[in-house]
Amino acid sequence: MRRLLSHTSGLTCDFTYDSGRGDDCLAEYVRAARNVALDCPPGTAVSYSSVGYNILGRIVEVVTGRTWDQALKERIVAPLGLTHTMTLPEEALAFRTAMGHLPGDGPEPEPAPVWDMMPRSAGPYGRVLASAADVLRLAKMHLDGGATADGTQVLGARAVAAMQRWEVDVPDRWTVSADGWGLGWSLYDWNGVPGYGHDGASVGQYGYLRVVPGADVIVVLLTNGGGARRLYADLLRELLADLAEVRTPPSFAPPAHPPTVDMTPLLGTYRREGVVITVTSGSGGSPHLRYEFVDGMRDFSPPLELDLTPLSATVFAATGAGPSFSEDWMPVVFAALVDGTPCCYIGMRCAPRTSPH
Repeated sequence: MRRLLSHTSGLTCDFTYDSGRGDDCLAEYVRAARNVALDCPPGTAVSYSSVGYNILGRIVEVVTGRTWDQALKERIVAPLGLTHTMTLPEEALAFRTAMGHLPGDGPEPEPAPVWDMMPRSAGPYGRVLASAADVLRLAKMHLDGGATADGTQVLGARAVAAMQRWEVDVPDRWTVSADGWGLGWSLYDWNGVPGYGHDGASVGQYGYLRVVPGADVIVVLLTNGGGARRLYADLLRELLADLAEVRTPPSFAPPAHPPTVDMTPLLGTYRREGVVITVTSGSGGSPHLRYEFVDGMRDFSPPLELDLTPLSATVFAATGAGPSFSEDWMPVVFAALVDGTPCCYIGMRCAPRTSPH
């Protein structure tokens, strides 16, 4: 359970399986996931896993005897008085809803082709709709040791503390701005000031949550398109500095004069479920990366050809990914599993090296 919550289970992220609209959808999803290969052996690395959170959701169903949707509403939504939080798309018909926007042919973003493409089986890892105020109320409960404003204990104080306790370092500290991971929370170390939160994204929609417990500050940002990551970086940098005296790190980008790096130890083929990453010297010796979707994900996107600019011997900035992956520079981080196997991080997903070049 600790590995599932801290993304150290080795389970992959990008396994989308539509198991229907029935109450057995999570059970069917977990059954189908039995045949999905691990990205890396359990406990050997942190690697963001949506599959792991769906398994957690199924465990909730087995323990409570309720569907995941019902358990969430009864255990969290109702006690906190969350009036604008739901799990099914038809429930949103009672409210004004935000349409995601994506870059178009003109200067302004255009509405996404679909409003909601996630199946019900995506529930625990991404199928929650909420207002900014409701997200804030959830974070306030954690800030108050698991209690609501009227003193109702929704979550035990020991569990709240355990969720915020550092479980694992995150080699890719830029994709979701996390320095470490707890039991569910992204953890931040802002020059010695601790914080926690989480990011999320759907089709043209992005969410950001930051909590600074030492200052009793919570910041929630929900957007529906445009330069969301840039807005997040600028807005939170200003707000956290003013409200909590927190200095957030600068936006990810290579230095004006990049260092010279020997790529030889990093060259090779890296693979995780549905993705093959090939790192070569490229033309003229400049580092190059090919990011290709394969097997069940082969129709997700054409292969990406990315040029790499070094920030250090193991951290690189990639260009050419496109706005769906990154608005500016995309972090590419090389690290190793606990047994020394080289691996490559893109999108906080770990891909071990299968063959050197």
